Amino acid sequence: MSELWAACAPELELVRLRRSFYRVVESQEQVATNSLVKDLREQSVLEQMLEQTKPSLRPGAEKLHYLLATPFRYPPLRHGSRFGARHEPSLLYGALQKRTAFAETAYYRLLFWYGMSTPPGHKLVTQHTVFSAACNTEKGLRLEQPPCQQFESYLRDPASYAATQSLGSAMRGSGVLAFTYRSARDHRAGLNIALFEPQALSSRKPTSQQNWLCETNGDSVSFSFRYSLSGGERYFHYPLEQFLVDGKLPHPAV
Repeated sequence: MSELWAACAPELELVRLRRSFYRVVESQEQVATNSLVKDLREQSVLEQMLEQTKPSLRPGAEKLHYLLATPFRYPPLRHGSRFGARHEPSLLYGALQKRTAFAETAYYRLLFWYGMSTPPGHKLVTQHTVFSAACNTEKGLRLEQPPCQQFESYLRDPASYAATQSLGSAMRGSGVLAFTYRSARDHRAGLNIALFEPQALSSRKPTSQQNWLCETNGDSVSFSFRYSLSGGERYFHYPLEQFLVDGKLPHPAV
């Protein structure tokens, strides 16, 4: 049994979680298939073929919009995720604020950059979809509050998922469907949310979507969104130093 769960469980009670959250994904499918075909008919055929090669949808996710179904569909990374071991079904992760969602994404963009055998000599510009959705379940937990709050150093460990994966297994086995916790990548410790099962969602579709530009280089990651013709813009910037541990970029999942 998880030591964290053993320490917290006697004082924990399931609560109702009714929260909106944000998730950031790279916008690549449409561009990738469009570049391989001549017309829309061929594109449709290609996308059907690609769909047949994907893992089966998890029960309960069949009618979800693909942006919500995809996180439940694919296996975790080589060493799992923060609250999910490699052999367990994937979780849907999100953040309660865009700033926190971008911090999490920036960390993985830098992992991608430094994971290349030869990083490019110029910045990478990519388009990302930022969408919102909502969770509504009576079987929720708030790990940022007592009694779990005292173990925040384990819950936010930037370099190891060992303790949190054990905790995740215990929560899953105890019927928890969703939970909130403080981000390890957002230096302001914003709140993240994780869903074990699709039934914790309150809607089958995202409640909003925006397209943001991302610029990645070896020193930082930036996100920008132009919201008016007169030049209005929102901008988030994350320096590499924000994510370093003892001078190195940690990679507990890969």
